[in-house]
Amino acid sequence: MKKDRVLKRILLLQALCMLLLAFIVVYRVLLPPKSVPQVPAEGTQGLNEGPVEQPGPIAAKVGDEQITVKQLNDQLRLQYGDSVLRLLMVRAATRMDADAYGLQVSSAELSDELTSMMAGYDSEDQYYAAMKEQLGLTPDGIREDTKYRLLLEKIAVQTADVSEAEVDAYIADNEAEFAPQTQLRLSWIVLKSKKEAEQLLDKLKDGEDFALMAKTYSIDANTASGGGDLGDVDADDPFLDPNVLQAATQLAVGDITGPIAVEKGQAIIRLTEKKTEGRMSQDQIRDKARRELAMSKLNGQRSVEDTLLTKYNAVVIP
Repeated sequence: MKKDRVLKRILLLQALCMLLLAFIVVYRVLLPPKSVPQVPAEGTQGLNEGPVEQPGPIAAKVGDEQITVKQLNDQLRLQYGDSVLRLLMVRAATRMDADAYGLQVSSAELSDELTSMMAGYDSEDQYYAAMKEQLGLTPDGIREDTKYRLLLEKIAVQTADVSEAEVDAYIADNEAEFAPQTQLRLSWIVLKSKKEAEQLLDKLKDGEDFALMAKTYSIDANTASGGGDLGDVDADDPFLDPNVLQAATQLAVGDITGPIAVEKGQAIIRLTEKKTEGRMSQDQIRDKARRELAMSKLNGQRSVEDTLLTKYNAVVIP
């Protein structure tokens, strides 16, 4: 089920990208630029049939060519206008339906969902920094998007017919999704040959510093400068070599093992930390299962959004 979680994370990032586009258009498009007074040049009044058209505020310059704010706004509308307008309309319909059902997202629910989204990051700050760098999203923007997604799922639960027996069966079929998740903090040193790895392993067993050896000998350019640190990884991470994960799960914190055949050569690994996320309560598990079942029965998020837009007579004004 780890692959399912990865897929959901990808879908979430797509939703966050849409939110970013919304911010761009709201501030760049929906808020029109201030008009520039058109003042005819001295001595030219009465010579022209109408006022001289001014280029307007300038957004950028390339050599002698100017790109106006109007050109930027027009292009943003052309590329993203339909998508962003739909997002804003869906938000409005979601608010209306949530009010009709008396639904809301509590601070605790929002916090729990954000914590789940941050799994795999060292800290909350690191997660928000990554979202800012990769998608240009602020913490407030992420929280707002998450709140609306949870509201949409709650609306789906009100709409779809999900029995308690179906919830029981879903939980039984997806035990791994609801089980406590173990994370490992790993470091490694990658060398070209098994012989080199065995020689270095002997040095480490004699007391050589692992981080220093990684900086000195590891051929993995991505981690060598950081002492071989791979960061926190899930115990069933699909993106890490399964041989490395299998060996790591057998280690006690501080232990070293190897050589292990990997794509780039032979690896020596060290387990520096091991932690297990707290298991969700039964109520939380059943609530999550019910929401996922409801969304599935209604053919996914897009379908639920379309139904809401139809319900509240959403129309685009030309």
